[in-house]
Order: sequence, then structure tokens, then C-alpha cells
Amino acid sequence: MSDYIFTGDYFSNNIKQWEKIQSDLNATFGNNLRCLEVGSWEGRSALYLLDNFVGNSSLTVIDYFILPNIHTTYLHNINLHPKKQQVNTIVGSSLKELPKLMGQELFDFIYIDAGKTSADNLANLIISERLLKVNGIMVVDDFGWTKEGTKNKHTPNLGISAFKEVTLLCEVYMEYYQVAFKKVNDNGILFKLNR
Repeated sequence: MSDYIFTGDYFSNNIKQWEKIQSDLNATFGNNLRCLEVGSWEGRSALYLLDNFVGNSSLTVIDYFILPNIHTTYLHNINLHPKKQQVNTIVGSSLKELPKLMGQELFDFIYIDAGKTSADNLANLIISERLLKVNGIMVVDDFGWTKEGTKNKHTPNLGISAFKEVTLLCEVYMEYYQVAFKKVNDNGILFKLNR
């Protein structure tokens, strides 16, 4: 639809890998995937999920929308989509809002693109993996992103790398600029190992 508004495209270069992820998820869960997006910016990836992953299911989006004009642009874009009623947008910090989803239905697919520090990414990954179904896939953005003149803790890479080392529930499924994790253990293993 030509009425969408975007100031940049930080997503389309990932579509080839997402097509493989979608195919594998459809083979496991069917064509109606329950999705969670943590960080949406102007909604480009959310629209892609609505077009390709969600089917007749739902998309939950959590974003702080730190800039008011970004929130306005996001709402404009989502409201143009024919599946806009299938989107639940939660405005707030992912570190506050993700735990509120605990105990609700689990997600088939989670995309994390919120917070650009290592600590934010590690926290979002640790919470999100508990919201993912076994055999579900979780993708985190910006693993390959670097900022000149800054330490690793000011970019996502170190936090994502730490998650790779400490997770008991997921294993790396695909790694490129983004990292995709597949959940291989049920949340119950955490209780058994903490006894």
C-alpha cells in the first residue's frame, strides 16, 4: 500500500532469513502464528509479520515510542493494514511490560529490536524466552551492529553473546546480522535445575 510512511528501511535485508524461519514455523505450528514484537519503530516489521506470519492469529507489539512522531507514524501505518484489529499495541518499556505477559498464552515467534545496549538485549532475551513455545523461534536484531568509538556494552552484541552462553531453554538456530534462537526446553527445566 503506497500510503505507508517510513523514514528508513532497517528490516528488508532480513526477509530472506525470515522466509526460512516462517517456513519452519508453519511446518511446526501451522499458518496462524501468534507473534510478539518487542520494539517496532515505524511498524515495518510489524506489517511484514501481519502479511506473512500472523494469518488469523494475533500480533502483540511492545514499544516505548520514545519519540512522539514515531508513535504517530507507527499508528498511521498499522491502521492502514486490513489486519489492524489483530494487533495489540502496548506502549511502555519492554522491561516493565514483558513480565506482565507471563502466565498468558505463549508465542510461536518473538522478534526483539528494542534497546540498543547489551544489558537491554540480555534482559529482553531472558524474559522473552520464557514467553516462547517449545519449538518456537525468537529473533534478536543488531547482533552485527557496531558503533565506532563505543564499547561493546553500548551495542547489542555483548548482551546477545552472553545470552547464547547462559540460556538453558534455547539454542542458536540461525546467525547472521540478526540471531535466531529456537526454544528446545520447556520452562519447567528452570525449576528443576534450581532445586
